[in-house]
Amino acid sequence: MIDATEIAILARLIETGSIISGVKNEPFIRRLETARWITVGKRKAEWLVRLENIASLESRLSNLLPSWRKDFDFLRSINLDPYNPSDIEALSMLRRQTSISGNMVNRRNWNAAVGVGPKHKAKMPSNGVLTKDWTLRFRPNKGLIGQHEKGIVDLDAMATIWTECLIPERFWMSFATFAGILPKTIITCENLGAYIDLPVSESTLVIYSPGADIEAAVSLLKMFPTVRWLHFGDLDPEGIEIAKRIAGELKKDMELVIPFFAEDYLDAAKSHETIWNEVYDIPLLQALKDKKKRIFQEVFMLDERLLDALKIMQV
Repeated sequence: MIDATEIAILARLIETGSIISGVKNEPFIRRLETARWITVGKRKAEWLVRLENIASLESRLSNLLPSWRKDFDFLRSINLDPYNPSDIEALSMLRRQTSISGNMVNRRNWNAAVGVGPKHKAKMPSNGVLTKDWTLRFRPNKGLIGQHEKGIVDLDAMATIWTECLIPERFWMSFATFAGILPKTIITCENLGAYIDLPVSESTLVIYSPGADIEAAVSLLKMFPTVRWLHFGDLDPEGIEIAKRIAGELKKDMELVIPFFAEDYLDAAKSHETIWNEVYDIPLLQALKDKKKRIFQEVFMLDERLLDALKIMQV
């Protein structure tokens, strides 16, 4: 197996004439110093090539990676870094896995194909786009229309037939804007059952935002920057944290859906071991913190007062 770290160090010295020492490259730097191929530079931790020894550096690099010039041109052509040892290690896989159908490929597939593991953060070649392939699920308000590069989609009509709208990430990338009747309020909903059954007015758009997986929901919310946003989730520390994360992405204040009748469910609240932190001067949350309890959002779903509670909050 090639010594990618040493290759990266030698290449940087040959092509740039200098290198900064660090924890990972320190052993190789010391070896090169001992061989008198490099000398101390003027900047902190800087080392410079001794010009009379460039040929020695090139000879060593050619022994480690005979085709290094061609390989480095290849890495740069697909937007990768020949001074990055992980990119050098992936060379053999990269040579076989550079064809991307339709200029898109799933991030985990690409990572696995180039040998860095499906969960690692990958660098995408310049001729393609990495996707996570999430699916955006939402219930549109009445009259909402979507416009994309191939035409328009009557989202209201779609939801009338399918109950909701589902848009894969790859199709979402071609979306341009929304038209027709725009929503007056948008509600993100943490749990699936609550999202499906939430009773809302015709002017409200509801987005399924499952747990901490907020990327799809945020992508849609950003299309409506001036529309009021509310978050309906579990009344516990985790649920509040999800709302905070969405608010942070949107750079908006967090507004929680807490029905006016929520205190009626305090006695039935479930014990919760997670430590409550900030409760934002909200009496119900303070009560739950004091009791070390939580309320799951689903308990409100069949309460006939829920629609009225949502209307009151949207005034």
